[in-house]
Parts: sequence; structure tokens; C-alpha cells
Amino acid sequence: MKPDLYSARTAARDLAEVDLLVRVLREDGGRLVPAGAEDLEEAAGGFAGAALDSRTLEGTELFVALPGERADGRRFLDQALARGHWVLAGLEAGWDDAEDLAGMPAAPGSGVLVCADGIAGFTRLAVCNRSRWGGTVIGVTGTNGKTTCKDFCAAMLGGRDPVCFTRGNHNNRLGVPLTLLQLAPHHEFAVIEMGASAVGHIGTLADLARPHIGVITNAGSAHLAEFGSLEGVISGKGELLDVLPATGTAILNADSPGFSDWFARARCPVVSWGSGDGDCRWSWRAVPGRGWETEIDGESWLTPLPGRHNGANLTAALLAARAAGLSDAEARRGLEGFAGSAHRGLLLDWEGRLLLDDCYNANPVSMLAAAAALRDLAVNGGGIAIVGGMGELGADSLTLHRETGARLAELGLGALVAVGSGGEALGRGFDAQGGEAHYCADHAGAAQWIRTMTRPGDVILLKGSRSEALEKILDHLPGVAPARKGP
Repeated sequence: MKPDLYSARTAARDLAEVDLLVRVLREDGGRLVPAGAEDLEEAAGGFAGAALDSRTLEGTELFVALPGERADGRRFLDQALARGHWVLAGLEAGWDDAEDLAGMPAAPGSGVLVCADGIAGFTRLAVCNRSRWGGTVIGVTGTNGKTTCKDFCAAMLGGRDPVCFTRGNHNNRLGVPLTLLQLAPHHEFAVIEMGASAVGHIGTLADLARPHIGVITNAGSAHLAEFGSLEGVISGKGELLDVLPATGTAILNADSPGFSDWFARARCPVVSWGSGDGDCRWSWRAVPGRGWETEIDGESWLTPLPGRHNGANLTAALLAARAAGLSDAEARRGLEGFAGSAHRGLLLDWEGRLLLDDCYNANPVSMLAAAAALRDLAVNGGGIAIVGGMGELGADSLTLHRETGARLAELGLGALVAVGSGGEALGRGFDAQGGEAHYCADHAGAAQWIRTMTRPGDVILLKGSRSEALEKILDHLPGVAPARKGP
């Protein structure tokens, strides 16, 4: 059974069942008035979907008004109500004026669900919506490639049936419930991305999503400050396997550290893929004039993004789509509509330069993979890497930066530009291995270097952790536009 529009009465009941509901107010005569369950029977309006930012509210979405680091969403209650939306708000963080909501102006069909804890209430509604929905859920996690794998898989599934999938970076304790609240009657599939920075995070998110199919793209050196070690990362990613049903499917990377641990941990059938071992064999190559091809079990697949690592992501996505019941023909048709996510391997053009925008995040493994993709693209030279620091690497951060910088030099890049203090250690490692790094203090300086030191035909990579925000370099390069696909 799949859900209808989430009525105010149903939502209030779901919250009251676990003692989260404090009070309900609904619009009457243009103002909020206290309401009971019986008053909600005919309350105009329900909601489908949710938003954490009042500025992005669309249709009949619920506005989840939570206190945040930058702004308190409850300050924007009036704006959501004026547009006819239902609002969920919590009493935490010292907010105790729920009584004063009575009398607030409100448009017809709107109302407020006041919870003892806003995040708990939001999560409860998401879990209930998931429980009422009967489609197939695919969960995706991994140190690297999970967003691209998710996007590939969603595109494939969307070639046959409507699919709900994680948007942007909504892969955490707020993002997963947000996606689950988007589940609607017409969706046949859901692809839920799950991120983690410590042991226990994936298990919590997987418990909410309850996937039937689980994909672990890989395990690598990321968030080591919280995970403690690569073994901690492997264990944390493996939490996804603990919630898969016996009738489900685990899609595992035979080339990744931790594969044997994950294989033993799975309590359902496993399908593995690898460049050497695995149930499914894959390889990747660049084809001049055509693009990039991933060969999967002897069949060639055009790959929308550059880099060998994206061949692995495509393979994992295809195996998940097959497990969900798609034929290869249906998956191919869906892949034709692939759009990708911002700053994750997309190709841009600026005045004849090809920019590889992969600056959403970085760790040693993804930095080297992106640099290898740069080298493949720059057929007439080594390519230029504009790099920032890699965050959350723990006590070994400086060593890992320098080692990664040295390995970048070994790839034979044409140039490396280190941006800010975060990129400096990468540059020092690059220099120590015989390279000659250039150093820029900030985004504007890096953009100036590109303007003055590059020429049409050059291929330039942007890569760094989220905290480095290297996409701001693009703000200083007017006229950046999507580039054609293919080498």
C-alpha cells in the first residue's frame, strides 16, 4: 500500500502515538486556532513532501522548522503559514511560546504541529511515510562514489518507472528523513544515499530507510578523526548490511578494502563486482570521439562522466538496478537521461579550457582518482590540478596530505596549484617528489592564476574538501558553461 496525501489528522495521530505531539493549531478565519483531532477531520490541506528551508517550499510540502547553526527555522513560521503550508516545529532549544501561536495570521489550509522535539517529530513522520509505502528501496553508501552511484542508479530506474532519490547532499540524519517524506503514491523505487562520519551513523539511517538492496561502493581514508582507522570505516559502512532482509541483495565491491568482512557480514545474497575478481567483471576506457566506455560482463556501456572510478560507480548502479528487476535495455534507456550532481565530476568550459569540476569533497583516494581522470582527459599534456585541503583525516592529516601530494607528482600532472593553507601540505608533498607546485592564498588568487597561466585547450581539475569550497573559484571566471561530453 502506498500513501495518499499525508493529512494533518494522520500526521497528528502518528506523532501522538509516541507522545511527541504537544499541540495542534489550524487555520480558521485567517488565524491559527487551537485544534483537537476531531477538528482535523475536515482540516483543509495535507502535505506531500517536506522542506527545511522556507524559501524552497513548493506545492503542498510540509515546512519543518528546526533550529540550525545559521538560522532558526521557527523564525520563518509566518512565511510558510502565509503561503498555506503545514508546519512542524519543536519546543527544544528554549523555544516555549507555542501558546502564542494562537491568533497568528495563516492562509486557508495551513496549520502547525508542535512537537516536544522537532527532529524526533520530523523523523517519526518520515518513518511512518516509509512504512506506508510499498515500493523498492535501494540504499547506497561508501567512502567515495556514493552520490554518483546513486545518480546513475536513479537515472536507470527512472527509465522505466518514477523514482524518488536523494537530492543534493541530503544523506545525513536530516537528509534521509527529508527524502523519505518525498515518497509519493506514484513512485515505484527509492534510491537513498547514506553518509557517515562515525561508527553507528549508517546503521541509524538504514533503520529509517529499511532498504531491500544495499550498495557499498568502497571504503577508504575519510573521516578518520571520528572513525579512528580504516577498520572503523569498513565497520561503519558495513552497518548497511545489518538491516537488509534475508530476501534482499547486497552489492559489494570486490576490489575494496573490507570486502571479505562485508561478505561475511551479509545475511542475504551477495552480488560482487571487480576489475579482477567478483561475480561481475568490469573495465573502463576512454574512446576518442565517443566518450568513455565501461565494459560490464562483456557488454559496453557509454559512461556519462570521466574517470575509471566512474566505471566502478556505473557497474554498481547497474547491478542494483538489475536486483530491482530492471532489464539492461531499460537501464540503458534511463541512463540516457543522466544529469549528475553539482561539483561531482561534471565538465565545464571556460574560454576554451575544459574544467573538471569535482570539488564537492575530497580524501586521499578520491583526490588520486580525480587526478587520474584529469590525466586521461588531458591527452596533450598532464593537466592542471587546482587543489584544496582534505578535511577530517585525524591525527595523520599532515602525513596523508604530503603522501597524496607526492603521489600526484608521480601521476605526471602538468601543474599543481595549491589553494589556501589546506592545499599547502599537498603542494609540499608534490614539491618533495620532484614537482613544482604553485601556491595561491584564496579563491580569487586561484582564478587569477587560471586566467593568466592557462590557455585554450588546457584541462583543469578543481578538487578539495567541502570546507575548501573551491567552486567559488568559478565565481571569478565569468562565462563558465557546461562542456560537451567525451574526450
